[in-house]
Amino acid sequence: MTTSHAEPMPAAVPANMRLIGWVLVVLVAGELLFLYSGLGAAALIAQGLVVALPLIGWRAIRLREIYLLAVCLMLIAASFHLGKPVLEHALEGLSRSAYLASFVLLMALLREGALTSRSVVEVGTFMTVQPASRRFVALFSGSHFFAVLINLGALSLLAPIIQRGVRSALPDGAPLDDIAQVRERRQLSAALRGFSWFLVWAPTAVTQAVMPTLMSGIDTVRLIVTGLGLALVMLGVSWLEDAVRWRGFRKTLVAQGRLPLASSIKIPLRAARNLGLVCLALCALSVTLTIVFKVSIVTGVMLTSPVIVAIWVYVQLRAAATDRLREITFTAMPGYFREAVFIGCAGFIGTMAAKLILAGDVAAAVGLADQPGWLVLWVLTVLVWVFGQVGLSPITMAVFLGSVVAELPGLPVDTTLAALAIAAGTAVCTTGAPFASGALMLARATGYSSFTLTWRWNGAYTLLSMAVLGPVYAVLTAI
Repeated sequence: MTTSHAEPMPAAVPANMRLIGWVLVVLVAGELLFLYSGLGAAALIAQGLVVALPLIGWRAIRLREIYLLAVCLMLIAASFHLGKPVLEHALEGLSRSAYLASFVLLMALLREGALTSRSVVEVGTFMTVQPASRRFVALFSGSHFFAVLINLGALSLLAPIIQRGVRSALPDGAPLDDIAQVRERRQLSAALRGFSWFLVWAPTAVTQAVMPTLMSGIDTVRLIVTGLGLALVMLGVSWLEDAVRWRGFRKTLVAQGRLPLASSIKIPLRAARNLGLVCLALCALSVTLTIVFKVSIVTGVMLTSPVIVAIWVYVQLRAAATDRLREITFTAMPGYFREAVFIGCAGFIGTMAAKLILAGDVAAAVGLADQPGWLVLWVLTVLVWVFGQVGLSPITMAVFLGSVVAELPGLPVDTTLAALAIAAGTAVCTTGAPFASGALMLARATGYSSFTLTWRWNGAYTLLSMAVLGPVYAVLTAI
């Protein structure tokens, strides 16, 4: 696989890449050592490096990070003003920041392993050239599957393949005709929707990583199984909405004799087998670490990731593997510097902001204990989406709501379902909020505005999804 098919490295790569690379390695190593041994000194090192990171790479800081860092300082000042235990809360926020930054960096390694994988491109291409009757499901499922392995890289992988396939039948530089416009829109929407619903169950999703650290009593296995079931339900909803929306257009093409002929290629069995083996190894080693060290499945995935990537790169490149791993550490990893700062700030902001909320007063004011469980879950989902419209990232809202829910007395639902509802909020935010990371990534990869990809193309679908979630939550709370 060539790098042209993958997400470009963030534009603002720090000039002192080697130093940044070492800092990120030590940060991740310190956090992993703490998670597996409980060594307090390792946690302090990781937290200290999270604070130092924006100072070391200050040349790469942009407006987004400056804004978030300013919010962090304002929350600290507000805590002082309100007489809160600032040091205690700040250390808790830094602990979450170090955890989230480490998680994102470790998951980025999987994407780096995919950059040189021919199998990834072959399977992705196969999905985009399916007949129209199977294409939506193939792209939804493919984006969903790739997201488990390479997160946002799934969108940057599939987007150029989709656009190349749609435009291949047109002369170079020719504008898209009505058929090509609809085909491209449907395929990109399918990819975005498939990506969004991986957030409700996959252990490699940042939402799933942070929820167990916020609320006690979460049954991780139940959360994964229930979330996977919800993703399957939303696959059906997504396909049905797409089929109904474009049924009239298809009838028009049939009547005019303009319906394109179906085309397909043979299933790339070897490539599919290779990716299947990567997933199997990721799952098997993660479960083994979870059982042996008695850690969460997400923590197991975090340590598994660099091991799998090292093996994956070696199998692909053999003699050149060492050079590629060095490149990943000192060139590719520093490219995720801004993402590490961003997600670290999101964790800190969500934690500190939640500490300013008087959870007991809020619960009493809304009569929380007397509210139906399904409604509480639905409101949690909607809140993530609503605040996503004004630029608050889904992960910031997830940390904030998770922290608040953990303190609420008389919660009429268990924390596993509350975590699912918050994760579902990040999913609907991805398809329905122009500032969500998934929408921004797809916009950058395709040239379409994130407002077009979300509000215009998927606005009605997002509202439909939230409407469907109400009955789903009613069933889950009744079981």
